[in-house]
Amino acid sequence: MRQLAFIFIIYATYISLGLPDSLLGVAWPEIEGELHVAYSAAGIISMTIAICTVISSLQAIRITQKIGTGKLVLGSVLLTVIGLIGFAFTQNFFLLIVAALPLGFGAGAIDTSVNDYVAANLKAHHMNWLHAFWGVGATLGPIIIGVALDNHLSWRYGYLIIGSIQLTLVFILFFSLPLWKKYQQKVSKISEESTTSLVSVWKQTGVILSLLSFVFYVGLEGTIFLWGSSYLIDVKSLSTATASFIISIFFASITLGRIISGFITFLISNQKLLIISQIILLIGVLTVAMGKGSILYGGFILIGLGCAAIFPTMIHETPRRFGKRNSGAIIGFQVAAGYVGITVLPPLLGVLFQGFSMNLLPIFLGVFVLILLGATILIEKEKSKGNYEQ
Repeated sequence: MRQLAFIFIIYATYISLGLPDSLLGVAWPEIEGELHVAYSAAGIISMTIAICTVISSLQAIRITQKIGTGKLVLGSVLLTVIGLIGFAFTQNFFLLIVAALPLGFGAGAIDTSVNDYVAANLKAHHMNWLHAFWGVGATLGPIIIGVALDNHLSWRYGYLIIGSIQLTLVFILFFSLPLWKKYQQKVSKISEESTTSLVSVWKQTGVILSLLSFVFYVGLEGTIFLWGSSYLIDVKSLSTATASFIISIFFASITLGRIISGFITFLISNQKLLIISQIILLIGVLTVAMGKGSILYGGFILIGLGCAAIFPTMIHETPRRFGKRNSGAIIGFQVAAGYVGITVLPPLLGVLFQGFSMNLLPIFLGVFVLILLGATILIEKEKSKGNYEQ
């Protein structure tokens, strides 16, 4: 019973991670109108959050070794509360940037520390379900903002409501600190045994390939988030409403796919699940590239189902691939690499699409998938040779 309660808290923490992630895009039309800033200024906010997330991801394991996972997660969720309340009460754009700082720092630390805990201590199905709960949070966030706006309330009420949900979780985490004690002792033991520097971890066989996988996978997701609707409208001649609905189906299929993948892990290994997922993803990209009309629905469903298990499975494979002693530091790099991918690749591709053609979208997506597939095969090949630490 105690273990189930602890797992529930971990899942709730990941819902809280997803809640703020999708707010800015939904609320921004109201924010920029009220604060009288350029529409493109949202990019400054998102970049600030992303940079802070990368920094905290790289420092999370070091802090965990000093204060423990429970205290780090508690402090990180409290930072997101401060950021959300800051958004709700700010009266100018500069203070929005200030409020973005704790949001980013909190998100990166939660992402790395919780992923490291689940990868080291729980089965693969928990990792997939954990990331499905992120999808629940990312879905609920816009709904809460939408309900506030539909009831003629300010976007600020949406941020306050979500901040209140986060604050409730802070109290739950505070009273659950004893449940993290066992893991804290385990981390301390591993830390004492490990004399591996971050530089040597970075140089470990396969780590670069793993980091590239995260850059291109999360970059692929971000590219679809940012440009998928534009591709459907400009290239496939769909209406804005239809394109938006197809992209929403893509989000839903990722969440559903992660729930299904959790059950699939009882039947097949992580390695096979990764390969199968990447093949489904490639088929989905090809379907979107060549399809028209209702076939596009199926194409984006396949892309979503293909994406579903990739990120959580790559995280969960880290201790097996590179050893539990190094997994915390490597997961920090992996989370940071993912944020680099989503920060750099979608805007870069946007420049290329503007200069050439939006028809290039499925070509780049296909290349990203092939890079993922190649990296996965090479990492497993090196693993089979016994070139990784245990």
